[in-house]
This record gives sequence, C-alpha cells and structure tokens, in this order.
Amino acid sequence: MLSWIKKGALDTSEIVNKAFDKAVKQTGAALDSDTAKWLKQSTVSAMATAGEIAKNMSDLNGDGKVDSEDLKLAAEKAGVAWDSIDPDLKTALLAGGAAGIGVNIIPLVGQAVAVPAFIATTAYFYLVAKLTKLKRGSADPNAAVKDKNQILGGADTGEKTDS
Repeated sequence: MLSWIKKGALDTSEIVNKAFDKAVKQTGAALDSDTAKWLKQSTVSAMATAGEIAKNMSDLNGDGKVDSEDLKLAAEKAGVAWDSIDPDLKTALLAGGAAGIGVNIIPLVGQAVAVPAFIATTAYFYLVAKLTKLKRGSADPNAAVKDKNQILGGADTGEKTDS
C-alpha cells in the first residue's frame, strides 16, 4: 500500500498539471501555450530540486523545530547552494516544508506521504508565484526569472508534461 501511495504521489506530470490548473484559476493568469509549456517544464525542474531537499529535511540545526534554517541546511546537504535558488522557489520550498512536516505526523502513512506532500506543495506555490509575476508584468516567461544562473530545479528530469 505504501508503495502505491508513493508512486501516485510522485507522478510528476499529474502533479504539475493539477497544480498548474489550480494556480491559473487562483491567479487568473492567461498564458499562451509556449509560456504554459515553459512554466510546466520549469516546475518539473523545481520539483526535482524540492525532492532532493526534502530527503534531507529534519531538525538539522538541533533547535527543536524545523524551520527555514533547516531548509537551508537540507539544501546544502543535497548539494544545492541556497543563494543560487530562484527566490520564488525558496518561498515555495518554505510552504512545501510546512506541508511535509504537517503530514509527517500522521501514523503509518505520514512518512510515506511527507516527501510527496513537500514536493506537490512546493510545485503549487512555485507556480502561483511565477503566474502572479507573469500576470503583473511581461508575457515573456523568462521575465519571471531575473538571473538565468538561478536554480529552478535540478538536472533535466526527462519527464514530459502536457501543455
């Protein structure tokens, strides 16, 4: 049963498409198909980074709580320099961390669902942040990313998403 939960919860295409639809509805953003495709690919990459960080999330600094400092340490432990992460992804990671920790306390399935909850929540908040910026400013998807060297995610995941 736990493997079924993990498999369904980590279906990247499904998570991105559902999060994208919800985020578009919430923000009211109107996108052309190229922008939507770029944003979904960017989100898959962001999810890969979130997944690597989530594997290391715990009270890493020993202060009795899991907070942004632990998130920074988890990123470094995953080999991701915190300062190189896109600001919208940082914000989304904080929201994702709260969701992952909240789910983690549920007996039996908590551990199995914590990482997927972290990843899915991160994807959603990342999309909302990017869509909000795109709606306010330029229709250019690259305008939502100031520095091309910022990490939106890990390496190419090879996953495809539907536009």
